Amino acid sequence: MSQDRVRLSRRRVLAAVGGIGTAGAIAGAGTAAFFSDRGRFTNALAAGTITIGVDCDACSIIDDRLSFSFDGIDRGEGDTVTISLAIETNPARLWLRTVCPPASDPLGDALEVDVRIDGATLAADSLTAVSRSLATGTQLEGCTEPGTSIDLELTWELPADVSDALAGETTDFTVELVAEQCRHIDEESVVDPFVGVAPCDEPPACLSCPRQDGNRISQATFEYDGPDGEVPLKLVRSPGTNNPERTVEPGDTFTAIFHDPPGITGGPDFDVVVDGTTIGDFHISCSQPFGPGLVIADGTYSLTVLEAVDTEGNHLCEVTQ
Repeated sequence: MSQDRVRLSRRRVLAAVGGIGTAGAIAGAGTAAFFSDRGRFTNALAAGTITIGVDCDACSIIDDRLSFSFDGIDRGEGDTVTISLAIETNPARLWLRTVCPPASDPLGDALEVDVRIDGATLAADSLTAVSRSLATGTQLEGCTEPGTSIDLELTWELPADVSDALAGETTDFTVELVAEQCRHIDEESVVDPFVGVAPCDEPPACLSCPRQDGNRISQATFEYDGPDGEVPLKLVRSPGTNNPERTVEPGDTFTAIFHDPPGITGGPDFDVVVDGTTIGDFHISCSQPFGPGLVIADGTYSLTVLEAVDTEGNHLCEVTQ
């Protein structure tokens, strides 16, 4: 099978006829086409004896793959992005697979999406979960006759109650599409072009501090250990937004939010003040150990971290002292 590449203009489709790697899995009697686009266009892609019409509203190219980017969206917003595909020559089968999301993708975790083919849901969950679930590939249609339109729709919404910490975050939904002509290949002989693609790696259960990735600790849950009796406790930030004072007694737990722009911001240093006495301090820059098991104490009063999350939504690992 030929490995010639047809490289079209900036606003057209990038196609591969035959080829090695993924295309090699369907090499033989069939002809395969890999394609992406950038910008809005209505055009036709000819690949061997396959011609595919593509119409896309909001697409871009990332490593020769079709990508929808999320940038500058606000809480409560939503929309539907549609890419229309149509076989225009010989009958062909279409497959799709998603690119695995990054290990940490707070906007992808928050976005609620529904991926549909001709109105039927293919996958619906967070953007991160959908990208992971479709990463090993799926067939979009069986043998599709020329002139038949196939609509791939991505409906998304960013819930109104997500954290302000998502401000400025970006993410994307990226797919690879493969078409194979039906000629000489009956349904029993069809081979999935993505059969060798491995599933996404499992994300880490937690991350440790210290590390140097620029992520702050966004919130933590504490337990007051004692001594007996009710006492006032506050977390004092300098400079910035102080955590409200509360009254605690042994066994009480509370959650403090440290970084949630624009309402809660400031420096990385906090003093822990119990009954008017500073018993210790901690830093939310992740430049020092912080996480479950960390004890802040002065020999009389004691406070223990039970859980902590950074600004990327990662849970922090336990601290051993």
